Amino acid sequence: MADYLFLGDSITDADHLFEPTGLGTGFVSLIAQDPRMKGQRVRNMGHDGFTLERIHRMLLQDGVPAADVITILAGVNDIPVEVYTQRNRIPDEFAFFCREIFSLLSRKPGTRLVVMEPFLFDCPAEYRNWHPYVEEESRILRQTAEQFGALFIPTDRLLRCRAREEGVSEITVDGIHLTDRGNRILAQLWLQKVAPAGAHFKKE
Repeated sequence: MADYLFLGDSITDADHLFEPTGLGTGFVSLIAQDPRMKGQRVRNMGHDGFTLERIHRMLLQDGVPAADVITILAGVNDIPVEVYTQRNRIPDEFAFFCREIFSLLSRKPGTRLVVMEPFLFDCPAEYRNWHPYVEEESRILRQTAEQFGALFIPTDRLLRCRAREEGVSEITVDGIHLTDRGNRILAQLWLQKVAPAGAHFKKE
């Protein structure tokens, strides 16, 4: 049995603390229910509202959890820090916390990292102005993933394309969080890229 741990913000969290299985109602729960994950341990440690800085602080305070595969999905909450405060979060602080988190998670022998690209939709219209920040975060995450031998999974373009094809309201409830359909797309993307039972990553 392999141990799969998920870290991130509200998209990962999905009210997992209030749901009987502790996995929430989002893509993590759907991954755990998939037949390909039968017999595997899946844990959700997402936190609503977390930025990379908050994830870093949590790991320093609570310690780095042991797991065979750790998946992280975060970044969207760092954009309001850049846009609405006096802090210049992106790119320098974002890159700093990214490296620090990856360094902490890589200290456990045998742990493999999966990095999911943050995503943002085109509606409401103001989010279109945020896309350059998502692109910069994606560049930093991809580059850091390569440095640490982690698997980077692109999500932004795929999800926005599905929203255009199927309708925005079919994929996202507010331009950030996902509908059940959106969560199923994200879960299937993870399952396609990360082999169950501790096998090697499936890279393109």
